[in-house]
Amino acid sequence: MTMKKELSPYQKNLSLKIFDLVIGRLLKRVYSNFDEKDKKNMEKVFLSDGDKEKQKFIKKYMPNFEKLFAEEAKKIEEEIKMEIGKLT
Repeated sequence: MTMKKELSPYQKNLSLKIFDLVIGRLLKRVYSNFDEKDKKNMEKVFLSDGDKEKQKFIKKYMPNFEKLFAEEAKKIEEEIKMEIGKLT
């Protein structure tokens, strides 16, 4: 039997910060490849409170979102490992 361990508040907060960092880098990466029209559209959508609009935008402009997310998460994981290595 596998026991589930609840994350501490610190771990939850850290996980959310890493998630936000991955999303931020991913959006920046995609944004840099857009033309001016798509950049303005992206800014409008992501500055709004409409989650459905954001989801539609992601489906339309980032059909490979999960792959890109995994790539950015892997990069951050490697950066963290390098930083930890410097401390030891």
